[in-house]
Amino acid sequence: MKIIITGGTGLLGKSLIETQNFSTEITATYIGAYTMEDRFGIKYIKLDIRDSEGYERLFREIKPDVVVHTAGVGSPDYAELHRKETWEINVGGTMNVLSLCREYQSKLVFISSNGIYDGEKAPYGEEDEPKPINYYGELKFEVEKNLKNCSIPCAIVRPILMYGWNHPFERPNIATYALSLMRQGSPVFVYDDVFVTPLYSRECGKAIWGIIEKGQYSVFNIAGAERTSIYQMIKKLAALYEFDDELVKPVKQGFFHELTKRPRDTSFKTGKMQALLGLRPLTLEEGFSRFKAESNR
Repeated sequence: MKIIITGGTGLLGKSLIETQNFSTEITATYIGAYTMEDRFGIKYIKLDIRDSEGYERLFREIKPDVVVHTAGVGSPDYAELHRKETWEINVGGTMNVLSLCREYQSKLVFISSNGIYDGEKAPYGEEDEPKPINYYGELKFEVEKNLKNCSIPCAIVRPILMYGWNHPFERPNIATYALSLMRQGSPVFVYDDVFVTPLYSRECGKAIWGIIEKGQYSVFNIAGAERTSIYQMIKKLAALYEFDDELVKPVKQGFFHELTKRPRDTSFKTGKMQALLGLRPLTLEEGFSRFKAESNR
């Protein structure tokens, strides 16, 4: 099976590559001021999602069976500050990928976000009404609406707050960022008024491979088992690594002078994920234990 992963060096792209469990030929695209070396079964190509001609050449060469589209602007504040650029990447780039998937009859897995919800009626299932409260969420929802009636098999995957081991040259996530500060003895300021069901990134990778292997092309909310504030989440991480939990400081939204509001509580229901993909959501203790074990590999 031939797979294209856009954003192949991001946290989810890396986790997908690390969790592949059946025979695939993966071509992973990326951008950034670094060079990725090809390795067995995986070819890396530096290619901006806005480069429609570059992607046309790639599809013509690969003729992918499936495209997993993870590339995009992931910061709500960056999206708010750079609206035109974010639209070109998160909407324009996705529509170009969709058009090529239709032309080459490739299946598509689009990575959406918990940011499509307003955070007022958690826990959320796949059929709950999206009501984004910032520009980032609005664009994710815009793409979702464009994909709902597409003529090819298409899955919409909504991961919630993910943690895992990112490449050192890529953007850190909440767990790796917090650990880097605690190792220096520096305080970590985190929201105690934002609630999620945190997701170990490799579990999201497994869910996506399950969608592809089982042919379950529909909408999936993917999450861990445990609803928690981000503050309590990082307190548990500190305890696991035996750091002084007094380094973890609770703050409210607004502390970081955010440009845009985040949803208060986007905790997910995971019944569909369990029933159709056979994937049991992990507790924070289970997820963090795997996270810690992976750091030694």
